Amino acid sequence: MARPLKTNCWELKDCGYGPKSAEPCPAATDATSHGTNRGINAGRICWTVPGTLCDGFVQGTFHEKQPLCLSCGFIEQVRREEGEGFRFLKLARGVSDPQSLRAKLGQVEALEAIHEELSSRFDLDRVLADITQEVERATHAQRSLVLLRQPDPSGEGPAQLRGRFALRRKEVSVAIPIDDTSAVGCAALNNVSVNVRDPYNPRRRKPADPPFSKRFDRACRCRTRALLAVPIRDAEDQAVGVITAVNSDKGYFSQDDQWFLEHFAVEASLALEKDALLKVSLSTMRLASIGETVAALSHCIKNIAHTLRGSSYIIKRGLERNRIEDVRSAWELLDRHVELLADLVSDVLAEPVGLPARVDAFVVADLNETVRNAVRLFEAEARARAVDLVLKRGRGLRRCRFSKRGVYRAVVNLVVNALESVPHSGGQVVVATRKKRSGEAVISVSDSGSGMDERTRQALLRGLLDPRKTRGTGLGLVTVRSIVERHRGHVTIESKPGKGSCFSIYLPAPTT
Repeated sequence: MARPLKTNCWELKDCGYGPKSAEPCPAATDATSHGTNRGINAGRICWTVPGTLCDGFVQGTFHEKQPLCLSCGFIEQVRREEGEGFRFLKLARGVSDPQSLRAKLGQVEALEAIHEELSSRFDLDRVLADITQEVERATHAQRSLVLLRQPDPSGEGPAQLRGRFALRRKEVSVAIPIDDTSAVGCAALNNVSVNVRDPYNPRRRKPADPPFSKRFDRACRCRTRALLAVPIRDAEDQAVGVITAVNSDKGYFSQDDQWFLEHFAVEASLALEKDALLKVSLSTMRLASIGETVAALSHCIKNIAHTLRGSSYIIKRGLERNRIEDVRSAWELLDRHVELLADLVSDVLAEPVGLPARVDAFVVADLNETVRNAVRLFEAEARARAVDLVLKRGRGLRRCRFSKRGVYRAVVNLVVNALESVPHSGGQVVVATRKKRSGEAVISVSDSGSGMDERTRQALLRGLLDPRKTRGTGLGLVTVRSIVERHRGHVTIESKPGKGSCFSIYLPAPTT
C-alpha cells in the first residue's frame, strides 16, 4: 500500500502558486518528481527545481538557490517526516544533515567543473586526469582509471583496453582483454556498468555476480575490495573505453556512486569526441595551409621572375655596350632576388607538409624595412592591375625584436589576400606600420574590397572558414596567425560589407 501524500511547499507557505493557480510555480508542475518524498509533483523536493517562486521572487539555479534552501525549515520538516526514505536529489538517498548535503553538492559541482574544462582550454590527457581525480573525490575511491579501447600493437590480436597510472612514483601501463574474464573487460564487452563487492570473500560471491580477475591485483601488488566499472560510449552508443573506481572508503560503491561515474563517463566521451574533432580540424588547417603557401608563393615567384628577367636583360645589354656600372647594379639586384627565391623554396622544402611557415631566430632590426621589402614584391603587379598600392611607415620602429622571415611571410600573405579582394582598375591596398603608446608595433593591411559580414569575420578569427570557398577574405590567415602567435602577438580583423577590410598584426613592444 502506497504511503499517503504529505504537505507540499505551496500548502505550507500558502503562497498561491499551487498546481491549480493561474500562475503555478515550476515545482507545482514538475510531474517527473511526482511522489518524491510523498509530494505532489516537486512539492516536497522543490529545492532541486530552478526558477521557483519562493517569497514571491523567481529563484535561480540549483546551486544559486543553495543558501536560501538550506536555511528553509521546510527541508528539515520533510527530512523528519520521511526518515530513512528522505531524498534530497532524485539521484541520491540518505542526505540527512547539512554535512552530507554539502557533500552531495560537491559531487554535482565536480561534474560541472569537468564540463567547464571541456568548454574552455582543452588537452585530452589533462581532462581525463581531472576526471579520474574528481571520480576519486566524488566516490571516495582509492583510485580511478580510464582505459581506452585500442588495437593490439602487433596488429594480429584483438583490441584491448589500455591505460596508465602512477604506482610508487612510476608509470604503469595496463592492458586488459575485452572479454568476460574480468569485470572491466565485461563492462566493455557487454556495454554495461559492473559493480563488484568484496571479490575475495567466497561467502559474498554468488553465481550471478559479475566476473573478477585477480591477475591485475597480483601485478600491482594490491587488493581490490570494491570495483565499479562503467563503459565510455561514443556517439553511436558503442563502448570505446571504461572508467573505473576502486576501493571506496565505505567498503562498496552505492547506486549514487554509479550514477556519478556514469555521468563522468559521459564527460570522458565528450573529451574523446572533442579530441577527434580537433585532429580532423588540424588536418583541415594543414591542407588549407598548403593552399595558402602555394597562393603566396605563386605571387612572390611571379614578381621575382619579372625582376630576374629585367636584371638579366640589363646585364646582357651592359656587357654588349661595356657599361660595367649597369652590370654591377643589375647584378646586385639579381643576386638579391635569387637569394630571396632560394629562401622561399627552402621554406617549403624544410617544413613538414602543410604546417605553417618556419620562423627564424628573432633579431633586433628595422621593422619598416622588412615590411617595405615585402610590399616591393607586388609593386609591378599592382601597376599592371591599376591598383593603388600604398605604404605608410610609422616612427619608432627601427629597433624592434622580431623574425625577419616570419614577419616578411605574414605581410606577403596579407598583401596577397588584399590584392585578391580589390577590383582591377581603381582598387586600393594600404600597408601601414605604427607604434602604439603601449609600445606595441602594428602592421595593418587595408583594402577597398567588398568586405565581409560579422559572421564571416568571426569565423575567420576562429579559423572555421574554409579558404577554398572564399576569395579575398582571409586566405593565408592560418599562416599569418601561426607566425604572429610565435611572436606572442595577435591578429585582428575589421570589416563591413561594402566597406573593405583591414587585417592588423600586433607585435609585442619593440626593443628601445
